[in-house]
Amino acid sequence: MKEDRDTDYCDELIMVLDRLEKLHGELAEVIDRKIDRMRVCDVPGMNECLGREQDLVAQVGEKEGLRRVLTDRVGRSFGMSPQKARRLTATQMAERLPAPHGRRLRASAGRLQELARRIERRNRVAGRLSTDVLEHLDTVLSAVTAPPDRSSAYSFAGRSVATAPRRLFEAVG
Repeated sequence: MKEDRDTDYCDELIMVLDRLEKLHGELAEVIDRKIDRMRVCDVPGMNECLGREQDLVAQVGEKEGLRRVLTDRVGRSFGMSPQKARRLTATQMAERLPAPHGRRLRASAGRLQELARRIERRNRVAGRLSTDVLEHLDTVLSAVTAPPDRSSAYSFAGRSVATAPRRLFEAVG
């Protein structure tokens, strides 16, 4: 009876990992769409992607909590404390499971890790694009707000402020 319950926990854990894989796949697609929207300056499209991205991240967080609970339960079936079970890698846990469960766990965890690496790479691209756009806008706004006599400019609040002389060519490079 206990072995059946332990097997059920393994099956549930694998189902949660499969759901996490699906969510990470959707997240990767949304990040790719967001990058495409960034490249064409489609602000409404970017906002739509950001909303979906936030929703997916929240769902991942929920499933991650369930994964931890199930990992604890599977670990207990090996006689481990929850803290020790949480430190196990998927490979280490798979080694302790019967063949079909261990194989499925290892395969599911491998696919999930690959998706996580893909998301990390795409997020770096999106971050770099955001940084480049912000730097460019800062340069453009600085050049545009400088008055012709270069002695004062207008702040975002609409007040006149003193500025150092700057030529448009210097601002752009």
